[in-house]
Amino acid sequence: MPERFATVDEFLAAQPPQRRADVESLRALVHEAEPSLTEIVKWNSPDYTLDGVDRLTINAAGTGPVRLILHFGTERAEDKGAAPTFAGDPDGLLTWHSNIRASLALPDAAKLAGERDAIVSVIRAWLAEA
Repeated sequence: MPERFATVDEFLAAQPPQRRADVESLRALVHEAEPSLTEIVKWNSPDYTLDGVDRLTINAAGTGPVRLILHFGTERAEDKGAAPTFAGDPDGLLTWHSNIRASLALPDAAKLAGERDAIVSVIRAWLAEA
């Protein structure tokens, strides 16, 4: 069974150095987009709540890129066959998994500086969705 983390610091301490650096980069983008988010551990990963609703989760599992999962918690019904209606991603950074859940892969360091503003903008637009 995978290790269970009680705090984000415990989660970070358990990550290999490059993975930890990638998670920290994504955390910085999330905090830049909305400093008032509450950061907790949920689903054994760093998770961000807005007004008590889970809205963002960092997925660092596996060997692929660290991803930010954009969602609406567990209260809203999800339809994996329906098209999303979110219009806040003009650069096409998101990969859609349902009508209310998408992921954003952290770009490699060479691309991150050029995509930083677009990523922060997508996060802000997502958090503005009701």
